[in-house]
Amino acid sequence: MAKKKSRQALSAIAAASRAEATEAIYFARKCGLTPEEALRMMREAHEAEHKAPDSGKRKR
Repeated sequence: MAKKKSRQALSAIAAASRAEATEAIYFARKCGLTPEEALRMMREAHEAEHKAPDSGKRKR
């Protein structure tokens, strides 16, 4: 017998914008992931991309 999906996992995709959800579903199918995993990866990549980089100076 299959387990029911948790409400938290369902709300992650529901809370995404339509474009973000569509992209996550496409990426999930292409890479063999669940839509929730794909959405989490996309959001993590987006956060990492927009973090303020260091001033470029090396620490001594």
